[in-house]
Amino acid sequence: MQWVWRVAAALLLLSAAAVWIWSIQQKENNNEVFRSAAWITDTSGQTEEINSSLHDFLDSTRYVDLKEHHNLRTLATAAGEFTKVILPDGTKVSLNAGSKIVLSPDYGKAAQRTISLEGEAYFEVVTIPGRSFVVKTADQQIRVLGTKFNVRAYPSFDKTITTLHEGKIELSNGNQNVILQPNNIAVNKDGALSLQRMAKLEKEAWRKLDFEFDNESIKTVLHQLSQWYGFELSYQSSVPNQYISGKIINGTKTSDVLEIMKNLTNGNFQMKGKVLYVNFANN
Repeated sequence: MQWVWRVAAALLLLSAAAVWIWSIQQKENNNEVFRSAAWITDTSGQTEEINSSLHDFLDSTRYVDLKEHHNLRTLATAAGEFTKVILPDGTKVSLNAGSKIVLSPDYGKAAQRTISLEGEAYFEVVTIPGRSFVVKTADQQIRVLGTKFNVRAYPSFDKTITTLHEGKIELSNGNQNVILQPNNIAVNKDGALSLQRMAKLEKEAWRKLDFEFDNESIKTVLHQLSQWYGFELSYQSSVPNQYISGKIINGTKTSDVLEIMKNLTNGNFQMKGKVLYVNFANN
């Protein structure tokens, strides 16, 4: 009977290997909607596309090296695009889909290195003695010396969220100034800053290509999904004033994403071409 068990074990291993290979292929196929890419523009207005693999984006040690691009002015991602770069001063930036940073014209020389952000980015700032680092969004300013932090500041969102992983930053919105310590989260909404202190902060889900939303309005979640999956939104009815939470794992098909949203919101979602038709008429 020993040979029977050996054959059974061999078949089980082959079966497991086949399932594993199939799941990897499925994940690769499902990720066709995402790219690790961006467009850069220099001070003369010349543009260039940079790209790498999604594998590189998920690898914490791999970045697109822009240290020789001394005239770098802007870095922007389109819908479904994500990138990680090293700026000319050595600072590392990860950029979420549909986001943009603009470096000040004197970024490489001035005592204050200034970056304007629209969208979401994670910064690992290199400390340079005598040269501070400032990130500006539409409604706030962050001043740092050397630190790691994430800023979420999409124009369509009703709040800006700043998360500090390491170091110390000073945040100002024109009305208030707050100092963030590691594991602090600052929420800037309607001109008021509130501070949350966490025991431990996990790596932002988007940097693992997981789509996570926590107590966000349906409209906010749908807009962010459109940035990730590259579709336009067409609302066929008013949207319920409902807040939802959830997490969509990297590799999930667009059709499955829409099914998740249907279950969460009781809405009707139909994709036609690159347009998602949203209807809550039966709610």
